[in-house]
Amino acid sequence: MLDFLKTILIFLTLCCPIMANCKVKFVEVTGRSVIEDNSPLLSKNSALEDALYLAALEGGAKISGYSIVDKFSNLKEEVIVRPASGILDYTIIDEIISDQHYEVTIRALVGKTEEKVGCSARPKSRLVSFAPKIFISQKSPAWSQNLPQLVFNQLRNGFLQFKDLEILNASNTNLEENNKRLELNNFDYKVLTGNVVYYKPADFSLEVEIYVEPTQHLHSTSTSSLKLEDYLKLTTKVVIKDLINGEEVFQTSRIALSYIGPRKTMFHSINVFSRPNRNNVISSLVSSINDLPEEINEFLKCISLKSIAQPSKIENAIKIDLGTNQGISLGNLALTESVNTPFAVFEVVKVDSNGSVLLPLNATRNIEKYYGKAITFMEF
Repeated sequence: MLDFLKTILIFLTLCCPIMANCKVKFVEVTGRSVIEDNSPLLSKNSALEDALYLAALEGGAKISGYSIVDKFSNLKEEVIVRPASGILDYTIIDEIISDQHYEVTIRALVGKTEEKVGCSARPKSRLVSFAPKIFISQKSPAWSQNLPQLVFNQLRNGFLQFKDLEILNASNTNLEENNKRLELNNFDYKVLTGNVVYYKPADFSLEVEIYVEPTQHLHSTSTSSLKLEDYLKLTTKVVIKDLINGEEVFQTSRIALSYIGPRKTMFHSINVFSRPNRNNVISSLVSSINDLPEEINEFLKCISLKSIAQPSKIENAIKIDLGTNQGISLGNLALTESVNTPFAVFEVVKVDSNGSVLLPLNATRNIEKYYGKAITFMEF
């Protein structure tokens, strides 16, 4: 019965969906199994199973119990021990035969999933700010033509307060046109003389759409009842993409309304004097995006660093296009898909400004199987 429970617990632990954002630690444990006659492989597997069970418990355990009644109406108490963390990966570091036992020692990485995402893996983000797309209704007042640029400037200037966010100004081009130029030959005259932005690994794009249009909204004062009055509506949409793979990682919008008048009463003087100050209207609309820079900065810090595994000149290793400029340092751990376990764990053993070399935790893995796969760095 105990062996059966161990098997179930290990299976659940290994299949537990551990995310890249978790608290982890290395543990070394030894599993033992009685040597079966003429079955050394079976004995080794049983010892490995025992070691994995012990490793899972090293990461923390939850103990619960329940009562059962057998066929003779006897009340029995059953105790279940469940690992509170999962095994991300492991490697066998020693195996020996001691007396009548087969012993397998493993080094395992165990972790517990956290609800809150850690953000220490991206100490600095780089955002490429492209030209905004502006849509202004022909029915909008003439003075509102400059409103979109004021909003865009306010948004971009808001990013300057953050030391952990670098802004690259590419407002003289847009993402689509820039990508087309990047696809052309590097010696193309139009490319060499045009406005082209070259991306770095882990860069993000900032695309903004701003809409200005008049609308009507119910409005009342202390001296009048609800009436449909003229308002100006400002809609600001923000999309952020990973520039390397084009994946959209963030999207949000802000909608603001401001009364522009004039009042529609039978008294001309009231209508004139009730018109709001134009500067106050502009200030009210522009301030609708004041919280966006901080929201975007906090979000970018919490996006796990990702790259694609490439062949390395170092034996049994992979290389990636992320380095110290993106926050990678020696000893950092990264995850990728694996065949035998939910994840394969890699450790950074060499790093420069824009590149790193990683070795698998389990040295017996066929490294070629991971070429071209996504590598996601863990955050602590």
